[in-house]
Parts: sequence; C-alpha cells; structure tokens
Amino acid sequence: MNGRLTEGLSFEWRAERHVEELLAQLAQVELPPEQAARIAELAASARARRTRLERRLQALRTPPRLASLPQPIDRIDEALEVALALTRAAADRYAALAELSRRLADPESAFSCELNRIAAEEAAILLDGMLASAVDSTVGAGVVAL
Repeated sequence: MNGRLTEGLSFEWRAERHVEELLAQLAQVELPPEQAARIAELAASARARRTRLERRLQALRTPPRLASLPQPIDRIDEALEVALALTRAAADRYAALAELSRRLADPESAFSCELNRIAAEEAAILLDGMLASAVDSTVGAGVVAL
C-alpha cells in the first residue's frame, strides 16, 4: 500500500514539473504586465507544490522519476486550457492521495497533499479566469476583424 502512495506522489511530482514548464513557456510570450505577473505567480505555485512533494519523497526515501517536458504550445488560450485541465486533475488526485495517506497513518504526506490540493484549486480558479479573458479577447478580435 505504501508503494501506491510513493507512486502517486512521484506521479504528482512529474505532473507539477509539467505544469511548471508549461507556465514557464507561457511566460516567454509577450503578455500584458498583469497577466505576466499572474503566470509567474502560478509557475511559482507549481514549483512550491513540486518542492513539497520532493521533500515528502525524500522523507519516504523514494527519489522522484524524471519525465519528459511538454512540447511548446503556440496559442495562449490553448496553453491556458491545458494548464487548467492539468491543475484541476491534480487537485482531484491530491484529495485521493491525502485520503490514502491518512489510511496509511502518514499525517505528513496527508498534510502536504491537502496543502497542494488547496493551492491547485486556487491556481485553477486563476487559470479559469485568465482563460475566459483570453477567449473573450480572441473572440473580440475576431469580431472586430470581420
């Protein structure tokens, strides 16, 4: 059963690395200052979640396994949509991992997973707002171009 926990934590570590890199790629795009600051904040949040997982994996004596980084995404709205989907899915998985940790009597892992779940839910709210704004501006630009 403990193997399931370490596998889950390791999977989440890779997922957070993926989201962090996706947001870093998005930060390279020319964005308005407010959006660039939010993207930087979200990347830092993903990095913090990944660091928490890394510390738990070290405490459980299991190193995280590396995974490939995401391919660059050209459109801002598409990148935001992918990041939003990954973040929402991560929040759900963190809830399941926290429950598994509690059943395994590992309160430290449960606490880390709950913190990461809350942070992922907050990041998803920000990403959802940014995606709505990006879609509105794309639709608005399309209407103007007609």
